[in-house]
Amino acid sequence: MGHTVEQPDIESLVRRNRELEQLEQEHRRMELIFKQQAHNLQERMKEINCLYGISKILEQTGLSLEETFQKVVNIIPPSWQYPEITCAQLLINDQSFRTKNYKNTFWKQQTEIIAYGEPMGILTVCYLEKRPDLDEGAFLAEERSLINAIAEHLGRTIERKMAENELRESRRKLKEQNQQLKEKNIALREVMSQLREEKADLEERVLANVENLLLPLVKKMGDRGSDLDKEYLRLLEENIAQLTSSFGSKIGHFNQRLTPRESEICNMIRAGLGSKEIGKMLNISYRSVETYRNHIRKKLGITNKKINLTSYLSGL
Repeated sequence: MGHTVEQPDIESLVRRNRELEQLEQEHRRMELIFKQQAHNLQERMKEINCLYGISKILEQTGLSLEETFQKVVNIIPPSWQYPEITCAQLLINDQSFRTKNYKNTFWKQQTEIIAYGEPMGILTVCYLEKRPDLDEGAFLAEERSLINAIAEHLGRTIERKMAENELRESRRKLKEQNQQLKEKNIALREVMSQLREEKADLEERVLANVENLLLPLVKKMGDRGSDLDKEYLRLLEENIAQLTSSFGSKIGHFNQRLTPRESEICNMIRAGLGSKEIGKMLNISYRSVETYRNHIRKKLGITNKKINLTSYLSGL
């Protein structure tokens, strides 16, 4: 009795082939997805590295603003999808910072640099060759986000640098003003010292002239004339002797309140003259002199106070 060999089921083979083809297609599809995801991840890593690199540049001390801008521009091309054909330019306040291969082409992205709410410049990224259209021409949506983020970093940097420059300038001006003030104070002290010396010298010369020239003449005149003339001369002599005393300047403080007649009577009271003598010399009544004395006390602020007017005026 012989054995029979089973023939393969054609339908099963066809079905199995279809399953294998589907598995292969799914494998290729998954492989493409993985490749795309790896590519996207690589692009995101480039963007992260770009922003990190720019942050490190902006943190560097000792760099001028121009050096900072150039370093930022140089770090941009490797972060775009086609770095080998990417170039960049930054225009700030009529200054241009660009990569060595920069060329203004039709395939580009641009964004404004804003500082203190005002446009300060333009950042441009160009492709040197045409590439397939994507989200924004040949550029990815993520690259638009990246260029905007770079522009924002630059705007904040400009604001910070401007604030630092303004602070340094304010400190410089303040230091300069302080120095000028010190110099003016020194000059003022020298002038005041010179004025004091000149005043002392003038007082000394005036006193010498009064004692040596004027008072002897007044004394000689006192030997002549009527009793009234002699009294005037005595008053004149006493006032001349007090020429450099502080009474004249102190009584002058009351000049806005004292009338010329009241100032004259103050001088006579201070010289020790009584109301009758003053009235006789000024040809006015005793009562008028007493009225003047009351007005003077009121204006000097010593009314109803137990203060002798003669002593008060002598103490000025």
